[in-house]
Amino acid sequence: MPEINQLITLLGSLAKDEADRVAVANLITALDDRYDLSAKIARERGVEEILKQLIGRLESAFGSLTGLKGKRVLDIACGSNTSRAPSFVYIDTPFGETRIPVPHTQGYTAQFEPWFCRILLELGADPVGIDIGDLEAESFEHYAVDLGLPSGLDFLPSHSFDALQDSRLFGSPEFTARFPDRDSRLKVARALRDQEKRLLKADGVIVHSDAKALRG
Repeated sequence: MPEINQLITLLGSLAKDEADRVAVANLITALDDRYDLSAKIARERGVEEILKQLIGRLESAFGSLTGLKGKRVLDIACGSNTSRAPSFVYIDTPFGETRIPVPHTQGYTAQFEPWFCRILLELGADPVGIDIGDLEAESFEHYAVDLGLPSGLDFLPSHSFDALQDSRLFGSPEFTARFPDRDSRLKVARALRDQEKRLLKADGVIVHSDAKALRG
């Protein structure tokens, strides 16, 4: 599996110390064993780019992958095993920016599988995934929620998360079909930002938020 070894080496270059380099190697090896990562990368090169993006975000937000152990992290619109493919995915990683075309032959894309929660789980964190798609086969805590509803996340306790991210809702084909105009998307973004403030602990970290970017 030369591609996996190359990915381990590349992501290891982000590590601050030997413990993080070991964590990267163990993480990528586990993802390959559990989710057939090498085959998915071979079919869709964007899968590798998304892993670079997500691991880069965690390194940037926490300074260390080993420091994530025990952290309760919410991933809003985490992706699923039935997520439809957009025409392209824009990726901004520590190694550069790129626009990845997505072939529509399968009707879904491995790029939108719940990689962030899978990564967190392998790193010893306590991830919670929110998505309307199929997550039944996943080992992390997850809920099917209509994020177009302002009260969709009300069931989650206030100030109960050490970190959160939302990064896939506003660009998904399902969401843009339902909310085609910007004003409607802004309304959802405002509600989501209010929920993010409520759900984070006082010292909590926003790993990434498209809702914040959309609002400007």
